[in-house]
Amino acid sequence: MNREFMALTQDKLRDLQMEARAEGVRLGELRKINKDFANAYRFRRMTVFYKEPFKLRLESEVQGQRLIYILNGGQKLVIAPRQRIREDVSNSPGKKQTPMDFGFFTPSLARRFDVKFLREERENGVLYLVFELQWNYGDDDARHIVWIDPERRYSARRVWYSRTGRYRARFEYKDPVEAAPGIWIPSKIEVYNVDQRFGGRTVNTNIRVNQGLDDRLFSI
Repeated sequence: MNREFMALTQDKLRDLQMEARAEGVRLGELRKINKDFANAYRFRRMTVFYKEPFKLRLESEVQGQRLIYILNGGQKLVIAPRQRIREDVSNSPGKKQTPMDFGFFTPSLARRFDVKFLREERENGVLYLVFELQWNYGDDDARHIVWIDPERRYSARRVWYSRTGRYRARFEYKDPVEAAPGIWIPSKIEVYNVDQRFGGRTVNTNIRVNQGLDDRLFSI
């Protein structure tokens, strides 16, 4: 089934840059997902840089202080005032942010999952293919159910279960924009906790793809 899922990835995407803005954040509801997840929403604005495969840079500013998060393969680096924290996450897929968090899959990411087709669903006239995903490496056996739009090849919905099978959160990826011919990126992401209560929304703007981002952005 990985072959069928691979056909639904954004295989034309090489890199991406966008501005992300958090809206309507309810920290109390987000803490029901987990503490780290809630803390991430304290950064109300950030610039996102992504480059295949598995290179991510997030830049934000909080109270005049610049914060930088870099993921390059299996290495993660967080730079904050008077702090420089480096971590090896090569065997911990759950500690990495990937295109899945932004509502799409690339071929390099799809290869990291065991994939099981569940069903077809039609919602508001749109056909979705529903898959179950589990990491095929590392120490994280969390399970994700994703709803893929086969025409635009983005994930319209994702439900996250913990390694013990406990329901953690639901993500709704909305209003996709065609950033380049055939490359669709969701411009809104909403998160709901185990009680199905709204926790916050991320709005992505100024989405640009395949600019040839410099590898030095992701140096660790």
